[in-house]
Amino acid sequence: MFTVAILAGGLATRLHPITETIPKALVAVSGQLFINRQLAYLRDQGVSRVVLCVGYLGNMIEEVVGSGEQFGLSVSYAPDGPTLLGTGGALKQALPLLGDDFFVLYG
Repeated sequence: MFTVAILAGGLATRLHPITETIPKALVAVSGQLFINRQLAYLRDQGVSRVVLCVGYLGNMIEEVVGSGEQFGLSVSYAPDGPTLLGTGGALKQALPLLGDDFFVLYG
């Protein structure tokens, strides 16, 4: 199975004021964090490796997800750094972790 990149670095301004203090990936949907739903779904589909492209408040996502072991996954992180890179920039930053073939999901 291919590695999956999840773009989880944006400001999520359409979800303000909720996302002024937490990233969109950590918003609860029906009592479960959005990123937890995504990771559990990917695991159930046979995915084993995920790269989270993080930016805005990405450290909070890393604190919750960690290595991905709790989901039965291997999770790596590709941080944008001090400047948000956008979709193309975030994927370019993550390429060394993704390999030649991968899927991309929005987070």
